[in-house]
Amino acid sequence: MTASKKASKSGFLVDAMQHSKPERARFLEWRKGGIDCTHITLSIWEDARDTLKVIGRWNRMFEQNADLIARAESVADIERIAKSGRTAVILGFQNTSPFEDDIELVEIFHKLGVRIVQLTYNIQNNVANGCWEDHDGGISKVFGRNVIAEMNRLGMMVDVSHCNERTCFEAIELSATPVAITHANPGEFVGTDIELKRRTKSTALIKAMAKRKGVIGLSMYPRMMKGGSDASLKTFCDMICWTVDLVGVDHVGFGTDFYTGWPETEIVWWRAGRFARQSPVAISPKFAEWPTWFRSPADFPKAVEGLTKRGFNSDEMAKLLGGNWMRMFKRTWAPVK
Repeated sequence: MTASKKASKSGFLVDAMQHSKPERARFLEWRKGGIDCTHITLSIWEDARDTLKVIGRWNRMFEQNADLIARAESVADIERIAKSGRTAVILGFQNTSPFEDDIELVEIFHKLGVRIVQLTYNIQNNVANGCWEDHDGGISKVFGRNVIAEMNRLGMMVDVSHCNERTCFEAIELSATPVAITHANPGEFVGTDIELKRRTKSTALIKAMAKRKGVIGLSMYPRMMKGGSDASLKTFCDMICWTVDLVGVDHVGFGTDFYTGWPETEIVWWRAGRFARQSPVAISPKFAEWPTWFRSPADFPKAVEGLTKRGFNSDEMAKLLGGNWMRMFKRTWAPVK
């Protein structure tokens, strides 16, 4: 990355993925960390009915914490909420399970405020194939293609963070709008000596995503970060610089995948859902310990400062901190005629 004039901490700060248990303590951390906007998870394995219950709980959260957070359904909403000194919250799914096998549910959830949907969470579903599967299946030729077309028509961003390679490439080709990787890391940089090596993305895929004007959110999540829980701030900033060198500053942002507040029993649900009694991949049954420089979103200024010292100018920093995601939201939330 070519060094230039150092940047100030200006522009929107967007984290494209967090999945902490929603409670006021977390919202206070968002404000302390200067987060203007974050994308949260309503559903991993939940069906339509269970997802509606989660939306109901978030509605109460918005009412009870209106001084700290508000729901955002448009870029104008994000800008308005951030100006008021609160964090804009984008509702999203990490799976298409809430759509079940009914194309009409896509529009219903869009009307309820959902703006980002990941096609599959690790395993194969009705729409596509996940990164845990051994066979290289892609997007289903009927339902999967129809879901992507419907998401484009309504204005929902397609996310492929937990999808396998073929699904990712096919989504990029099929979607009429840019496709996002909201939270994943480049496999070539982090290497294979990590717990979740199936979750990283290939150099070829990241280039294909960028060619179609997409954005990747880079994460310090220990299980897919070089160095794991001992990963340094320098290593994280190195990864950002490496990815910027690969595809350009317009295609990189934050997607921390930060979580906290849940009981460890929740891991069984994330890993196995209803389809198994234990994780189908070898992985620790304990929560990962986050690196010392990022114990909570309140530590975001440390990451911003570390990145600023790498020589990005003010325009480049504005893009990395949130400008690239804001551009993606504006493009992908516009209905395709």
